[in-house]
This record gives sequence, C-alpha cells and structure tokens, in this order.
Amino acid sequence: MAFNKEKVMDAARKFVDKGQIDKAVKEYLRIVHEDPKDVRVWLKIGDLYAKKGAKQDAIETYLKVARFYHDQGFFLKAVAVYKQILKLDPRLVDVILKLAELYRQLGLMSDAMQHFESVAAHFHREGNTKEALATVKKLVDLDPENIATRIKLAELYSKETLVEDAAAEFQVACEQLRRQGRQDDFLKVAERLLWHKPDNQSLNRELAALYLRRNDPRRALQKLQACFKADPRDVETLGLLALAFQALEQKAKTVSVLKELARIHTENKHKDLAGEVFRKILELIPNDADAIAFLGPTAQPAARPSQPP
Repeated sequence: MAFNKEKVMDAARKFVDKGQIDKAVKEYLRIVHEDPKDVRVWLKIGDLYAKKGAKQDAIETYLKVARFYHDQGFFLKAVAVYKQILKLDPRLVDVILKLAELYRQLGLMSDAMQHFESVAAHFHREGNTKEALATVKKLVDLDPENIATRIKLAELYSKETLVEDAAAEFQVACEQLRRQGRQDDFLKVAERLLWHKPDNQSLNRELAALYLRRNDPRRALQKLQACFKADPRDVETLGLLALAFQALEQKAKTVSVLKELARIHTENKHKDLAGEVFRKILELIPNDADAIAFLGPTAQPAARPSQPP
C-alpha cells in the first residue's frame, strides 16, 4: 500500500490537538523516514520534543534543521533555529559560534561581534587559549580598528609563545594609538612590544624621548642604554642620552656624552652640528677647554637649553 503523506500528517495533527505528543512524534517520524528532506516536518518534531521536555532530542533535531537551512543558503531561517537551540541550552558554544559566523555572512557585524566575544570569553574561562585565540582573531578581522581586541589577540599570541605574531599585533596597535594621540596607552603597548622585540632601537629612542617629555629621565635612560649598547655612534641616541643625564643633574656624564657626540659630528664632516654641541657644553662649563679650542676664545654658549625632540 502506497504511503499517504497527507493522511499521516492529519493523524499527527489530531494527536497534537489531543496533547498526545509521543504519538504525534511517531507519525511525523514516519513522514521523514519516507522523505528525510522534509525540513518542515523535522522542525515540527523538534518543537514537539521541546514541548514535552525532551531537550536533547529537540536540540539534535533542531541542529539537523539548522544545518539544512544553512546548506541551502537560507541563513535567516538557520539563525532562527539556532536561537531556538540556545533557548534550550544557552551554553552550547558550538551553536553560538555558528550563529556568529552566520551573522558575519549576513553582514550583521554587531551581532557577529557579540557572539564571537561570548565564545572567546567561554574559551578564556576554560583556559583554552588556542580556541580563544582563533575566535579573537575573527573579531580582529571583523573590526580591525578595535585596538582593545587587537591587544587581546596579541596577548593570546604571547601566551602561546608565538612571539612574531604577538609582536606584529602589538606593532599595529602602537601605530593605531600613535595616530590617535593616545600617549598613555601607546606607552603601555609599546612597552609590551619591546618586551617581545627588545632590539627595536627606533622604538626605544621614541619611548626615551616621550619619557623625557614626561619628566621621567630614569626610564628614558633605561631605553637609551640599550640603544647605546647596540650602536654607540648613533647621534640621535647620544643627543637623548645627554638630555637624560642633564635632567638627572649629572653634569659630568652630560658633558662626556656631548663631547662624544661632537667628535662623531666632526668625523662625519658636520662641523656646524659639532659647533652646536660644543655651545651646549659651554652652557654647562663656560671655560671648557675642548669647546673653546673648537669654537675659539670668543665663542658664546647656545642661545637656550635644548629640549627633547
């Protein structure tokens, strides 16, 4: 005898009306056994499982429906079904992640961000750094200008000892903060970058100049000592070193560094620059023999004290 779908559907509806859920489910299952792609009937089965409190059966059935809608490109319908699943169990991280991906495909970036953040927080609580990292990377891809998220990604890379990846993200965050003029935040992130890339002498000098402007010569000196060790002839480093020692009221060291700077300028045939340095020395020691020998007995000190660049 041929299978009569309408007759079985009618029987199932009557059982539902009578509150006989198990019998209704049994009838609907007969239909999907004959036609496994009848997604509307699968959805009815999921609803009935949920109604009778068979949560796990409902979730498994809804997942089947959601996957079908997703595969067929019915993303909004898939979203609605995944939401139904989360009403039954809001802790299903895989479902939250699927929702996030669907929202991204639909261009609903705010909703996608919210769900990715929820997933990342879950993995973080569980101590699952690799999964948290993968999720936060998706967040950064969604919103590249979100500096806080990028820093979070950098720290996760660091935790996984992925030094190059961590440094790359800290570098981008530094550039973003520099553009925005957020100096306090820039300093913090730049220090994290230097922790991963201590040989970045350009950044060391930049931070030294910032610390000098913020009246923190000791921190500036710490950065400059690393620069000096890497290249004792770098004129920018020597100029900043002199300013740091001067701010620390260490006159002898200031003059010593300035004389080294003047010597290098002279060797490089930059006589005018050497002359400026010797005039700075005369501000500190008006009768300095080397400065007078270079500038002549009528030489005058520099017009005003130099400021950090």
